[in-house]
Amino acid sequence: MDFLSSELRAGELAPILLGDSGFARSISRRFFLQHHVISHIFCNHVPFLRRICLTAKYHAVNGFENDDLLLIALQDFAAGVKKRDIILYLIPGTENARRFIERNRQLLESVFVIADAQSLAILIGKEALA
Repeated sequence: MDFLSSELRAGELAPILLGDSGFARSISRRFFLQHHVISHIFCNHVPFLRRICLTAKYHAVNGFENDDLLLIALQDFAAGVKKRDIILYLIPGTENARRFIERNRQLLESVFVIADAQSLAILIGKEALA
């Protein structure tokens, strides 16, 4: 799978959002405006207008609700950036994504830094989480 990971620079923070929601879009916009970083949003399907989004790259994962398929997609993306010292910062964008992360925390923590409310507030500001 080619997730356009080649555009990430060594040592850069890469926000990885799970699920397409208003919250996920708001977080990706904040990362772009404050840190000049493009987020990667994994979701079930990518609406047409989101394909030309300037603040995020959308990655469609058919069967997004299936833990195994989503884990494969995330691990494939991580493998593409593994050698470049990229910090993969995993952020749940929906409640289903939050439950997915809790169910698979042990597998995900070996590859991703999992966001919590406190670290996210430090990176993008507390008002964004309200």
